[in-house]
This record gives sequence, C-alpha cells and structure tokens, in this order.
Amino acid sequence: MFHMPVDVIATFNVQGKIKPNYIRLEDENHFLQTYKIQEILYSREENYAGIPVLLFCCNILRGNCMQMIKIKYYIKTHQWVLQNEFDKEVREM
Repeated sequence: MFHMPVDVIATFNVQGKIKPNYIRLEDENHFLQTYKIQEILYSREENYAGIPVLLFCCNILRGNCMQMIKIKYYIKTHQWVLQNEFDKEVREM
C-alpha cells in the first residue's frame, strides 16, 4: 500500500470536527499542484497498531477528471498521508 506525506489545508467546526479542503500533490512534471477537495465520500476513525487516524475518501478535480483519493490524518502527530494516490476510478467531467 502506498503512503506518502502530503500538505493539506483543513478547517475545523465548532465541535472540533476536521474537514480537508485542499491537498497539494506532485504532478507528472514534478511540480507541486494544489487541488480543491470537491467531495468527501466518507470519513471514519481507524486504528493502525493502536495509532488513531482519521481516514477520508475524497474526490479531487485534476484537469477534466474527477479522481478518488484516500488521505489519513494521524491525530497524535498531526500529519497527513496519502494512502493511495489514485485508484483507477477516474470520471471524465
């Protein structure tokens, strides 16, 4: 499974719930690009070997294609990690 640290801009509501809004990824030319998270398909709390994380399954718009990504937020270390950059589920817009 693919894991890569990434930059994410997120917001918190008054109850403390986190919502990722933007993610920065490297493109084919090795330049950093910022993508708006168009939709959060689901989010859930998980534990990996006792390490609490929040998993977000999101859609981003890359060019003309909507692509699904999964990102994890490690609660204790405040780090974002891309779980699998691009599932092969790509929808042309």
